[in-house]
Amino acid sequence: MNSSSSTNAISADHTLTTFLCHAVAANRAEQKTLTLVTPKSIALEPAFFCDLAEVWRSLQSKLSISEETRLQIDICQGESAGGWFRSLLERVDLFRCRREFAKRQIEPWISLTRCLVIGRPTTDPPVVVMGIASEEVSLPSWTKAATMRLPNN
Repeated sequence: MNSSSSTNAISADHTLTTFLCHAVAANRAEQKTLTLVTPKSIALEPAFFCDLAEVWRSLQSKLSISEETRLQIDICQGESAGGWFRSLLERVDLFRCRREFAKRQIEPWISLTRCLVIGRPTTDPPVVVMGIASEEVSLPSWTKAATMRLPNN
């Protein structure tokens, strides 16, 4: 049996739905920000964030969340080599994501920011906060880590 048959890819039909349900529960019930902690070798593409926004939109009515409630994704990367060049690449990635949001007309449901610290859950304005951080980032006490693991080769 090869490794691809024993692992499931991230898909909008199940994995993202489950993840967003946990993010809402963490924000509302636990007053925590669910934070996806990724290995250094992972780079999330604009399609991931677009799929996340589309699943968010479909979940709002199922979870009795107002249509005005946005999904705020705070991306926090640790100190890394590359300095200004790395910063430029991160800004380009953010621009690519926002451009894709505009193409798919999903800007009303999602906001994406680069930050130094993952945001706290809020009730006003209506926002559900979710974090994404690399594994070298020290997370604040109001976060709840969901660590991404890659299958062994």
